[in-house]
Amino acid sequence: MFEVKFKRYYCLVISVLTASAECQRESSLPLSKDSFQQIQRIFMPTPRGRKAELSDIRINYYRDSVRNHSYYRIQDAVSLLSDPTFERQKPTVIYVHGYVEVTSDESGATLVQAYITNGGFNILFLDWSNLAFGDYISVLFNIKPVGHEVGRAILRLLKQGLNIQGLHMVGHSMGAHVAAVAARLMKARGYTVPRLTALDAAHPGFYPPIQTVPINSKDADFVDVIHTDGGWFGASASIGHADFWPNDGMAKQPGCLPFTLPLTFENFCNHWRSWQYWAESVNGGNFVARKCDNYDDFLRGNCYGTAYMGLAAAPELRGNYYLRTAAQEPFALGERGAV
Repeated sequence: MFEVKFKRYYCLVISVLTASAECQRESSLPLSKDSFQQIQRIFMPTPRGRKAELSDIRINYYRDSVRNHSYYRIQDAVSLLSDPTFERQKPTVIYVHGYVEVTSDESGATLVQAYITNGGFNILFLDWSNLAFGDYISVLFNIKPVGHEVGRAILRLLKQGLNIQGLHMVGHSMGAHVAAVAARLMKARGYTVPRLTALDAAHPGFYPPIQTVPINSKDADFVDVIHTDGGWFGASASIGHADFWPNDGMAKQPGCLPFTLPLTFENFCNHWRSWQYWAESVNGGNFVARKCDNYDDFLRGNCYGTAYMGLAAAPELRGNYYLRTAAQEPFALGERGAV
């Protein structure tokens, strides 16, 4: 029996990597040419053309389209303030990607486009992919130095006129912890980030922490968190001022498959729902949630009131909030999602 199962698994991998017709006939799992992309990146030291050095961290500045952007090396970040399209007094969002991700991935492109459509922000994308590739443990030890380098760069921007009142840091997975380290350093230097958002903050290696203190409510004036894969790739405990738990905050999120091959593109569906929900909220998606003690109370209607998950979340919110979502876009159900 083991040999039969192993042969089927091997055939599934081969069918994607070699397009073997024989194996494809046996394949029953949903796989695509992108299924093993994340696994391949684990065995790559850096993206092509990048160096595993702090000096090669970059900040991308997006203007009116995903393609219309400039990048600045982290130590020269203040140069972006000289761009005539950059409005210093306008709210600025800084998005930080996760493990083995690059700026051109669907997550980055979707979020950038959402903010471009919104039109209310300077859009900065922290590209630390040069230190986010390779084995997971090694990348864990990069979080603190990367976060410190980023924090120092943002401090230079603030001292040159960037408006801290409109600063919003958003991090997905490991990126949430990078953003937290940066915000922590800034706070120690007298600049407290007004809002820090975690999109399914990474769980492995942070709870309990191996090397870096994970994101927490002390890192900014308002820390809001969206949980979608709690206990697996994402954190399973309340870690912010306001923690949102769509569909109980764990797998399986509506529309995600109940069974997938580990670490394949499809396997990250629940984890990636967090940035999909966030992007939709930036575009005006109405995610109404209820403050409850737990998901069972939510299902029974034993809750205290409503709040909005996503960009519209109010900074005075405190506690745990639950809601339901649709299985496909648009995910927001409005008031129906809170009952």
